[in-house]
Formats: sequence, C-alpha cells, structure tokens
Amino acid sequence: MHGSGADGGREKATAGSWGAPAVANLLIGVLAIVPGVCVRWLLNRYLLLHCVTGFGCGGSTPGQTVGMTLGAVLGGGFVIGMVLVVDVLMPWQEGRPLHLWLGMTTLVPAPFAVAQVAGWI
Repeated sequence: MHGSGADGGREKATAGSWGAPAVANLLIGVLAIVPGVCVRWLLNRYLLLHCVTGFGCGGSTPGQTVGMTLGAVLGGGFVIGMVLVVDVLMPWQEGRPLHLWLGMTTLVPAPFAVAQVAGWI
C-alpha cells in the first residue's frame, strides 16, 4: 500500500530527512555565538556590579556596555529572523514537514554550548 495514502499523508522520518534541518540549525547556532557572547558578557560584567551610589550608578558601568547591548539585541533579532525564515517559512513554502524543522531548532544553542565547554569563548 505504498503511495496509496493509507498512512494519512505522513512522511516517515529517515536519517536523510533529518540531515538538512540539523545542518541548517547548527549553522544558525554558529551565528548565534555572537549574541550569546554579548549576553554572557552583560550578565557577568554589567548586571553583577554592586551599585551603591544611587539611581543608575553613573560612572560605574564598563565602557563596552552600549556595544554589547547592541550586539545582543541586533544579533539576537537576526538569529530569531533566521530561525523564522529557515525553520518555518521555507519548509512551509516548499511543502516539507514543519515538525522536523521546528524540532531541530533545539540544536541552535549547541555550538555555543560546545564552544563554552571547550573553552574557546
């Protein structure tokens, strides 16, 4: 009954069908390292400062705060846009199963985690 529609239109997930979503999301994850580093820097250096001088703690913030904030916001927006285009819009337009592509978005933070554990960043 192959091809007769008896399977309800579902495609079986084979190892080959998982390759493209996995590689695409890992490549997005490589790009996501930049905003990840910016967010980590902001959490470590900026948010953990002890502020005892009053409102806003003028003069006690590190010099790269604006650049790191822009890197985190713009880079994060770019990564979210890439995930939207690559994992939702393109498969939907081409008629590919969305569950494979959306399921592989869990691989996006993997390159950052590997680089963090290996001590590269």
